[in-house]
Amino acid sequence: MKSAPENGFLKKLFKALNIQSRLTEQLSKDKTGDSAYRITWITENLAVGYAPTSYVELDAIREHGVDAIINLCAEFCDLHEIEKKSGFEVYYFPIPDEHAPDMDEMEKALAWLDEAIYLGKKTLVHCCHGIGRTGTFVSSYFLRRGMGLKLSSKTLQHSRATPTNYDQWNLLKQYGKKTGTLKIREPSLENRQAVDLSPYFADYEALVRKIEEELKNPEKPDKVEARCGSETLDCCFEYFELQLIEVIYLINKTNKTLTSEKRLEVISDAVKISKKAKDLRRLLCKNKNNDRPVKDALVDASLIDAYRKKNILCPLNRDSKCLLYPHRPIRCRLHGVSEALINRHLINDMLFTLSSNVFFAFSGFFLENGALSFSLAETVSGKFVQEYFHFLTRSKKS
Repeated sequence: MKSAPENGFLKKLFKALNIQSRLTEQLSKDKTGDSAYRITWITENLAVGYAPTSYVELDAIREHGVDAIINLCAEFCDLHEIEKKSGFEVYYFPIPDEHAPDMDEMEKALAWLDEAIYLGKKTLVHCCHGIGRTGTFVSSYFLRRGMGLKLSSKTLQHSRATPTNYDQWNLLKQYGKKTGTLKIREPSLENRQAVDLSPYFADYEALVRKIEEELKNPEKPDKVEARCGSETLDCCFEYFELQLIEVIYLINKTNKTLTSEKRLEVISDAVKISKKAKDLRRLLCKNKNNDRPVKDALVDASLIDAYRKKNILCPLNRDSKCLLYPHRPIRCRLHGVSEALINRHLINDMLFTLSSNVFFAFSGFFLENGALSFSLAETVSGKFVQEYFHFLTRSKKS
């Protein structure tokens, strides 16, 4: 029997499973309409389908909001490459038609799917026709999440995906015995967030759009210099910090946009850069007779200068281009822009308001202006989470 930590925000997801299944099917029909590709959503982030046979169908899959694909087709040796070139993150797990997958290799693919869904990526699983191999793989994912075989079959009943032969059913039976059934609470297919971030992200994106409109305004007297991250990388060697709303937004886009391999590569670089910045700050603090690498206005000014002299490149920069250029921070968008064109103080105040709102949603108390910020390296590496909880602890004690 599996155990799991008790979380107050976990809901009884399957209390009305039949109703939810029919609703999901109806929503799928409504969203599909006249689309070139028929897709069936099992959960908010997991869908099943068949092998696309044209670029029109690949475009339709993208229009459905799919970010990642698990391709189970052993008979199409180049389809997964075409899917990658079309902009999807792809895990290729070839299974011969009418066969059951190897259990050890299946575990690797399921771990990849777990990570993709945890990061919020909408993922499509398909074989050739979207029936046997797809049904077997997705059922094994349900078993991994603590559902029994009976409930797994019930969850897939509104789709075509279902195991079709003895080998596939036998594999699921063995895998079900291996994983067990979650009994301490009702199993959940999704990782539920305690806070819905979409309203805060919408407000932030509205601010970004307004800034971009101002930068493109032909009536403005000052001309914008080359855009950093695309036409120049001048600002990619500079140290700067982000307010909470941009930190959360950027890490969300990092998780959802980059492939698993690229994300791990970027995180590794960010960890190294974060250590270099910490060492620089410690050295500067020591020179000012302060042994602790605390944040200080004079130290920060010196850090910016020392950081640039070290030629430390942004972890998101690859081949002189920003990996997250469409989602880059506002500070990067404003590089080379004069004060006459954009009021930076007003923008910082608006960012603080957004950050204060999301901080209150997380913690239940208010944030003081300038009290909480993180470097880009701390953001991308994930170290900001540790610093955030340290900040919460200090705030509650004071």
